Amino acid sequence: MTYPYKPAEKWDVHTHTTTSPDTYEPLAKFSHYEKFIRIRAHETKPCCAEMVDGHGNVNRVIEDDSYDGAARIKSCDHHGITMQVLSPTPMMIPDYVDNENDATEICKILNDDNANIVSKFPDRFTALGALPMRFPNQAIKEMRRLRDNLGLRGVEVNSNIDGMDIGHPYLYPIFEAANDLGMAVFVHPWGGFMKPEEKHLKNRMNPGRNWRPWLIGMGMETAMAFDSMRCSGVHEQLPDLRVLYAHGGGAFTGLIGRLEHGAYCRPDLFANRSQLDPYATVRQCAIYTDTLTHSPWGFETLVNTIGINRIAMGSDYPYPLGEIDPFDPQSMEDPKGNKCPYDTVKGIYPGHMVEHLPGPDTTMEEAWQYFNWIPHRDAGGDPRQLPRLRDEQRQRILSGTAKEWLGYTETGKNAGL
Repeated sequence: MTYPYKPAEKWDVHTHTTTSPDTYEPLAKFSHYEKFIRIRAHETKPCCAEMVDGHGNVNRVIEDDSYDGAARIKSCDHHGITMQVLSPTPMMIPDYVDNENDATEICKILNDDNANIVSKFPDRFTALGALPMRFPNQAIKEMRRLRDNLGLRGVEVNSNIDGMDIGHPYLYPIFEAANDLGMAVFVHPWGGFMKPEEKHLKNRMNPGRNWRPWLIGMGMETAMAFDSMRCSGVHEQLPDLRVLYAHGGGAFTGLIGRLEHGAYCRPDLFANRSQLDPYATVRQCAIYTDTLTHSPWGFETLVNTIGINRIAMGSDYPYPLGEIDPFDPQSMEDPKGNKCPYDTVKGIYPGHMVEHLPGPDTTMEEAWQYFNWIPHRDAGGDPRQLPRLRDEQRQRILSGTAKEWLGYTETGKNAGL
């Protein structure tokens, strides 16, 4: 038994890319769409680029590890990542585009760009594709191209498609095709509660109010996506469809008891819905999540809800909410000049929680030094106990589950160990 655990392999299932600056001109013809984003090389910073909207406004400056494979590998090596799963930045998926040809072409440019990274570094990257979800026939054609021509193993789907639940019957043929093609599905929150149109809710979900769209809205969106996929029967009818929900499943793992009890109390409201209750759904269907809960006890709830074999390490790299410490341990500042709010930095990196939770024989005192930002006692003053993991469980989470979800290994209790 080793502690902290040092894995031979570490797969990161939740990372994002933007398109490269090389796609700036090919994407120019789509800039009339209000929500459109493309990437432009930075004029003065050679290792940076700019996210530019349809009006030419710069939304964000990004570093080259957002789109350049070689730059990402440097970071992967620093953090011990042996394989990254690349997926498009959710806002770049053209769910808002109402023209079939435009939506399809944008997806192809996104997908070819990521496939190009994979082709250059096949031992370090694999990728998920974007689909023109509003147009199921085109989405299925693109999914076949992803698998047969580009060698990709899955797709990323936003939590709603321009306001449409992903469990809507209109979209079912896409998931049915994914199941038939053996493609994994990654459900990531975007839109919806993050960007509501109703004026009072829009005011309450303003990003200036404690970053609510990202901290609360994302969790709500993922819970809504799970509820939609479950109630509509997608999971029940396609139990082998491998679906991974981002951010530890968002809020659904905390709400699963309420979802089950609601159907128990009012079965009349669920007469035309899936007859699998939420617990049976996560037990019988191929539902996965990443580890990104930011909390040992949130992680423990996740384990108790869906099981250790359905959780894969995910970091949300390279974005700020990911599992990478933004604060420098010497200066105690982040790149924006913000001071660290704690006496010491967290010192986190992808896989931190999985590698540093105590083993069966690790003392709590030894483990607690890696979780310095969490109070070691509860509100009643009693000592807290961190969840414990065995080495084989850690390796399952750090690589085995990712391989299973992506179809590299057969599913099963011991797959990937």
